[in-house]
Amino acid sequence: MSEEESVTLTQASPVRLSLADVPIGEPLAWPIVAADGALLFNAGAVVAGVPERAFLFAHFEPHRLDDSIEPVAPEPPPADSSSASAELLTLDTIGLTIGARLGLRGPAGSATYSARVIGFSTPGSHRTRAVFITQPVMAGHGPLALSQGERVEIVALGTRAVFQFACTVNAVCREPFSYLVLSEPGAIRRLRARKFVRMSTRLPARFSVIDPAQSHEPASQLGLIRDISPFGMSLAVTEAHAKLGDRLRLTFRFNTDDTDVDIDCHAIVRHLHDADAHGRNAGYGLEFETLEPSQRIALKSFMAEQVY
Repeated sequence: MSEEESVTLTQASPVRLSLADVPIGEPLAWPIVAADGALLFNAGAVVAGVPERAFLFAHFEPHRLDDSIEPVAPEPPPADSSSASAELLTLDTIGLTIGARLGLRGPAGSATYSARVIGFSTPGSHRTRAVFITQPVMAGHGPLALSQGERVEIVALGTRAVFQFACTVNAVCREPFSYLVLSEPGAIRRLRARKFVRMSTRLPARFSVIDPAQSHEPASQLGLIRDISPFGMSLAVTEAHAKLGDRLRLTFRFNTDDTDVDIDCHAIVRHLHDADAHGRNAGYGLEFETLEPSQRIALKSFMAEQVY
């Protein structure tokens, strides 16, 4: 995606578009965004034809932004300072920090609640290191009620990967607010990729087919991410022109922990979905080829937020 395409749009007054409002084959005078503000077409981009415009209205609720709003360049992401994972997994080596998101289960078979790390105790010669967490909650439910001595299963989003371990509730505290004190984790294990099944979503994406015979990259097209994992996605497209084994350039954005994450990567076409008799439901099954480790971690965090 070009620098112009990767801008973040400042807050504006969106105007709902009708089919007749979107011209075909000529530069747009304003950016087009989805109902949630996700950028679909930048000002100056071209909607290539009737099928692409129909795809836009079939999968999104397109709006234009006020003409007086100017795009601003995003701040550069912080450098990834994580090092290779240590073989011995402990609280110190998995990168669990204050503010880290946790998925927590009580008795076997119970639902997963969300909590965050708020602190650690200092270990001593006769005491292990305890973990302080917020009261586990889940939208639409009351807080998870736990008692001292209960065992809890935890999935933790560390700075390097996602981990699973068990703790015992050492204390249930109510002052100055509700929180739990957990024992130092027992055996910590890194979750394997198969733990991350694809999650349904509706994220817009831009893509183009990479042709090694061409010296320049073709114009990007609009697609819809139907489901995603840290290793691939299902991408709905206007027409499936790529072949099995072809490479695509992908750009898309998501938000995790109140931070916008921009992905610009290559993916390989592993499955093809031709359009049905009505010209709908064309798409690709894609495997990420060049996704950086830090971007995979961000995707895992994004997925965990939707679940927890």
